[in-house]
Amino acid sequence: MTGARRGSGFALALLGGALLAAATPPAVFPGAEFLVLVGLAAWFALARDTRRSWWCSYLLGCVHMAWFSWSIHHVMWPAYVAIVVLGGGYFVLGTAALRAVPRRGQALAFGVVVAGSFWLRASVPAIHYPHGQPCHCLWQWPVLLGSVTVGGEGLANALLGWLAASLGELWQGWRIGAPSWRAARRRGALALAAAFVATGAGCAVAFLSGSATAPSSDGPPPASLVLVEPGLHSFDYLRGLPETFEERLRRPTQSLLLEGLGDVPRVPRPGDPPRPDRTLVLWPESSIPVTIPVDEIANGTARLLADKLTPLATAPRRLLLGINVERAGRETPAAVLVDLETGKVLGHQEKRCLVPGGEFIPLLHLLPQSVVDWARGVFEEALGSMPDLEPGRELPLLHTIDGTPFGTLLCYDNAFPGPAADQVAAGARFLCVLSNESWYRGGGELTQLMAMTVCRALETGTPIVRCTTDGWSGVVGADGRLREQLPILPSPTTAARNLVVHLEPGPGRLPPLAWLRAATGPLAALLLGLALLHGVWRWARLRVARTAPAAAGGPGRPGSAPASGS
Repeated sequence: MTGARRGSGFALALLGGALLAAATPPAVFPGAEFLVLVGLAAWFALARDTRRSWWCSYLLGCVHMAWFSWSIHHVMWPAYVAIVVLGGGYFVLGTAALRAVPRRGQALAFGVVVAGSFWLRASVPAIHYPHGQPCHCLWQWPVLLGSVTVGGEGLANALLGWLAASLGELWQGWRIGAPSWRAARRRGALALAAAFVATGAGCAVAFLSGSATAPSSDGPPPASLVLVEPGLHSFDYLRGLPETFEERLRRPTQSLLLEGLGDVPRVPRPGDPPRPDRTLVLWPESSIPVTIPVDEIANGTARLLADKLTPLATAPRRLLLGINVERAGRETPAAVLVDLETGKVLGHQEKRCLVPGGEFIPLLHLLPQSVVDWARGVFEEALGSMPDLEPGRELPLLHTIDGTPFGTLLCYDNAFPGPAADQVAAGARFLCVLSNESWYRGGGELTQLMAMTVCRALETGTPIVRCTTDGWSGVVGADGRLREQLPILPSPTTAARNLVVHLEPGPGRLPPLAWLRAATGPLAALLLGLALLHGVWRWARLRVARTAPAAAGGPGRPGSAPASGS
């Protein structure tokens, strides 16, 4: 590779990474979301050109990861660096797989590469990182994400990759005639038609599901909810404020909750559904730093929690709040449902997807003891203790006062399809997200998590409410649209706020093709792996073919004697 081509490759990598970064939530300016196609097209151009260095694809991936993960550095720099360094490697895997595919099929193959590589990054055990997927860029236009309803994030990512590659081929066909302009147009039209059909099918499913769940006299009543942002932040960025986190915790928990509930209406307003006092109050994860044994929840006692919360309301209300539960000496984040009139604990659900680095240390058992000791010191300095939480179990659904079943997603559960799909399949009519996002300090991940909520709503056809410490609290309808919200405030702040919501329950079942939504990502990753194996096999055969004459003493070996005739 000449120096000029190498330099142009690195320039294209920087440009492509910057374009993907500009499109990733939150987009840097209105309309930048659609630059995701141009950024992916730049990756496609680098990946298919075998004269480009592997480092070009790696650089593109690192630039993208470095941008949208920047807020992680507030927690600790080593974690941020690890995310960028490892994240760039998935782009190299995708490039290697694409180069093993015949050139005629590379546009379609690139769609598989995009879906498979992003699914791997989101799913590899212990180091899963689902942020910044291409389909998240279009979260503000859920009508364009109908393919998520049909085939999940994997299908949406594949279609965006296929469209981007088709754009790249159209550009090359027009500019240099390779592929031919006619062939490039034909392939582009096929990609556009596939995207149109998948998007239209998803929108039709969403419309039919919405029509089936329209309010009716014999259906469940609207759910009345209050989303409380208590102004409690369990991270260090309250330094310098008049009231520290510890001082705030010394105040009675009742006063903190009542502060958030202070202006909640207790009488019907025009347009309110009946029985607005039968309310479910949501308090986010980590708002009360207590741990209660699981067996106390099972028998409904949990005195430590009951003493703090009873009685807080004269009207019939239930409180869903995020705390930790203890089982066999290990703690697990959980959402606990409490009857505010009696203080009785009615049930709980546990967090299934833990945050690498924040709630457990990944791959620690594979490291030398000296590295483990160093890591322990870093985490204890940054977080106050070594994170060592236990993933939770799938538990029965919770219920409102009116008997409507609902599910909960604890923080990072919101980022993955499985927990939401499992609870809706079990009959959940709506989902509640309780999240502590204070460590991002108002960064871009807040918008990315809202984008993930939109995908969860589209996948399940179920409305979702988000209640956070200081993130982005709001309501996403079953069609993926952001219905109501509490605007993100400049961070940090200790002001308590609330959002009163009257929610129409969903159908309590998954839309059709649930199996396809679960299969698209793993299938794409499998095809990517097969392409990599094919590339390794071709490389090995070529190497054997080149070395065989030399090993046999043939003319290709320097200094070998000519073969004698028989």
